[in-house]
Amino acid sequence: MKHLNDKTIQSYIDNELPESDRKKVEMHLENCPSCRQRVEAQRSISEKMKNSLETLVPNDVSVPEFSFGRATRPEVNVTRIVFISSLATASAIALIVMAINLLSKPKPTDYIFDFYTIEDYDANKPSAEQEFAEFKMHLQTEEMDINL
Repeated sequence: MKHLNDKTIQSYIDNELPESDRKKVEMHLENCPSCRQRVEAQRSISEKMKNSLETLVPNDVSVPEFSFGRATRPEVNVTRIVFISSLATASAIALIVMAINLLSKPKPTDYIFDFYTIEDYDANKPSAEQEFAEFKMHLQTEEMDINL
């Protein structure tokens, strides 16, 4: 048998090995002085660690038994979910209506240029006629603004 590894030695010291493995380790330790020394050194370190911990933590400390509680789901507030989803739906509809309303209105530039025709405004006309054409265009744009 090969030499014992540190994990096996520690499991042996802590009495965590199955009975069959424990017997094999004990047989090996009878014939291997090197592993016997390592076991004694590890046992010594473990004892020192245990003593150190006992000085830090008193023996009368009681640790309560830990038990797993049954997992529970949080309660679902259906009324709140319905309210929030209704509010979200109403907000989405309002945004869509506003977008359609903004996109369907003509822009001021869409109808201003309709009045700048050769017949309504001509640079070759006398200034009085040009002023009248400008006034007429102004009245027509105001009427369109009112109709919108």
